[in-house]
Amino acid sequence: MIRLGNNKSRLSPFLGSLILLLFAVSCEDSGQMEPKLDTLSKLGENTSNVVPGRYIVTLNSNEINFRKSDKYEDVQAGMRKIANDILVRYDVDSDKIKSVYGHALTGFTLDLTEEEFEVIRKDPKVKSIEPDHEISYYNQRKTPPGKDQPGDDGGGDGGGEPSDPGTGGTIQIDAPKYLDRIDQRQLPFSGTYTYNETGSGVTAYIPVGGIWDMPEEFENRAVTIDLIGEGEDLNGSTTNMALNVGGTSYGPAKGVNLVGVRTNDTCCDEIGYLSSLLAAYDWILANGQRPGIVLVGLVGPLENTAYFTVIENLYNAGFSLISSSGAWRENACTWASSYKPYIFTVGLATIEDRKQISSNYGDCIDLFTTTTDWSETNGGYVEIWRDGFNMNPNFVAAGVAAGVAAKFLENNPMASPTEVYQFLKNTSTKNVVSFSNSVNNHMLYSGMSMDGTGSIDPNRVNYVLDITGKVSPMKRNEYQILLNWQPIKNESGTVDIYENGLKIASTDDGYLIGDGFWVRFISGRNLAPKSYKICISGTNQCSNEVTLTF
Repeated sequence: MIRLGNNKSRLSPFLGSLILLLFAVSCEDSGQMEPKLDTLSKLGENTSNVVPGRYIVTLNSNEINFRKSDKYEDVQAGMRKIANDILVRYDVDSDKIKSVYGHALTGFTLDLTEEEFEVIRKDPKVKSIEPDHEISYYNQRKTPPGKDQPGDDGGGDGGGEPSDPGTGGTIQIDAPKYLDRIDQRQLPFSGTYTYNETGSGVTAYIPVGGIWDMPEEFENRAVTIDLIGEGEDLNGSTTNMALNVGGTSYGPAKGVNLVGVRTNDTCCDEIGYLSSLLAAYDWILANGQRPGIVLVGLVGPLENTAYFTVIENLYNAGFSLISSSGAWRENACTWASSYKPYIFTVGLATIEDRKQISSNYGDCIDLFTTTTDWSETNGGYVEIWRDGFNMNPNFVAAGVAAGVAAKFLENNPMASPTEVYQFLKNTSTKNVVSFSNSVNNHMLYSGMSMDGTGSIDPNRVNYVLDITGKVSPMKRNEYQILLNWQPIKNESGTVDIYENGLKIASTDDGYLIGDGFWVRFISGRNLAPKSYKICISGTNQCSNEVTLTF
């Protein structure tokens, strides 16, 4: 798994393994280093979701004979010519070129046979060649069977009519719960969302699909840059995220400009490609305006130097990069879309200020925000934005945080991404998200003030597992002890339960750590307090310790 670094490290602990494993096909700019990988089949052994026969090629920078500062179309043409020249040299059809990049990356994407791969990778102009990857959009579209296009009738009530409370701000009545939550420090919900800033003058860029024409939500603020022109975009994923950033009913930044950059046709099979994501980022680097925000597409555990290079280039160009943590119960630090310090990562919280069970976890989460859930069971919160389309919790998390960032940039248009990230962290409400499995158990706040933020608990340890304990009196002198936690993925699949420092039990539930709770009955009079904690079996990864009295 990838372990992403900290603010002082570029690729940090996993850099060595990347070089030794996947990037063994890389050459130095001089072209003198012979690739160690012998066959095409071995290239995909170290990673999953590889697109068979498709590769992202990065060229040595000294091979480029045009200016990257030229306009996008000219750079694209220059890169295509360079790619063609390389392919002609080896009698490879130019139709093999799928995408070319000139701003975010110096290179292109190719479809190659094993024989073609073997000759292309040895070309002196080629710095590295890596597999393309599938990026699943599973569960990002909620469409009833047999319906490819949502109906015209909206699923929500539009959030009511905004009103001016007479204090210089605007109140949105009956706002979605995730907006209702972020304008206040604590629960319960007020039923409204109050705001002053709207993100005016800021642009949010959203790969890799189009933004549907919804004038009631976007007015004249949303456009789609269609770089493929292959029919109508029916997926709705990009539109969903645009709504969460700047929809008049669903977003916190109701004046932000929204740009969908369509580089992948994800209407039907819900499968995207890393190369398409890079193509969108390439266009943004060439044409994007600052102050600007890029909604980073979810990318799971991945070893790809081209991707990390592009992310760094976007960040260094002044774009704030915001992503959901993902929702697979995994350590967010293993996900490429949580790449630190370049990407700001938002965890998923419930309407009760708990980490959602499905949310990824760990140090790489910068804060949490209330989001929708996959279902209405167990207190889940569902928001329908159009007939057949539910709000995706990942899109809510990233979109709402991006909207708050846009509000900050409205007043601070010259702020760097680091300053944007620090603002979001500083103004968040501290220590309110329970079961966070993260040291950053803080809640996004949409106000522009630090009033009421609270302070970070200096004694808090970053526990892999957060537990709570409860004692319930039963009959006579009998008591029920209940320990509760949120399961996370781990190879051992087993949790050890400790009482007063001694292991007293283990629980096993396959790949998940237990099922999130453990019950014990004890009896007696004048029982002394007992302390409990849980640890992942065979590791030193343990929860906090709770002391229970009887």
